[in-house]
Amino acid sequence: MAIMIPVTSFVAAHAVMQGLPRLLLIMGLMFCSGANAVPPDTQAEVGYMFDDNVTRAKDGVNKLGDRSYGVNLSQPVVFPIADHERVLLTGSVGGEMFDRYKGLSRLTGAVHGEIQYRSSAEFDTPIFALYARITAEQYQSRLRDGFRYSAGISMRQAVTDRIRIFGAVAHNERNGNSVVFDNKDNSARINLDYSLGANSTIYLGGEYRRGDLVISGSPVWSAYNYNAYTEDDAFSSGQIYIFRFDGTTTLSTLGYNLRIGARDSIDFSWRRASSSVSYVTPYWSNAALSYVTNQYSAAYLKRF
Repeated sequence: MAIMIPVTSFVAAHAVMQGLPRLLLIMGLMFCSGANAVPPDTQAEVGYMFDDNVTRAKDGVNKLGDRSYGVNLSQPVVFPIADHERVLLTGSVGGEMFDRYKGLSRLTGAVHGEIQYRSSAEFDTPIFALYARITAEQYQSRLRDGFRYSAGISMRQAVTDRIRIFGAVAHNERNGNSVVFDNKDNSARINLDYSLGANSTIYLGGEYRRGDLVISGSPVWSAYNYNAYTEDDAFSSGQIYIFRFDGTTTLSTLGYNLRIGARDSIDFSWRRASSSVSYVTPYWSNAALSYVTNQYSAAYLKRF
């Protein structure tokens, strides 16, 4: 059994405070460079989301819902390096504010880089990429501050003039201010876009992750075979604890995008995540533990 972590590490918090401004500086340079690009491709997004299980709890009184409001600004910069290869670098900054549980509110900064390869300019020729991403997060919850890292390979292809597919496999890590949020997992995902016409697209997505996951529960769970746990500072009740287990997560997405102008669109989506873990109690047999959360989102997107 792991040992309870009663206090957080100040090292991760210091790293975020130092790292986030540096990421913002890098992204500022990218936005300045992108401002002179032709055509312009800066994207702004303003959105609303309702999450019916922000605590990631199995059920009962610990399962809480909340709504949030978010804004994000991203800027890609392209660097051709050969006839069939290029580097795509995208910087983004954003924020999310929750209505009831302020501890979940956060500021983020990210840099995403890809080395892309396409063998020809034919319409249905796939684009292969090696990519890496680093994201700095600063929450009102001190336990969650930290960095996320992801690296993997991807493929995107236009199958027909209406159908586009995207697939990726990746390794993901999170370094949090609490060891409960020191997570690692491997993932595989696929997305399908289907154009309904000139102005609308429906999209489907699926993702499978295996590795660390965090579930909320009561203090009596300290008898279970967890990896780490501590009291969650994002909620004022004082009775919600977060536990890190090994397990699997399946995510599915259904969305609809409607173009409303030359560079404007609105987007609606439903995302469902289902996580489960098998754990061993010290006095009983194996037991199953799981949670499900649904996220409903609406967003306005603008390119300029």
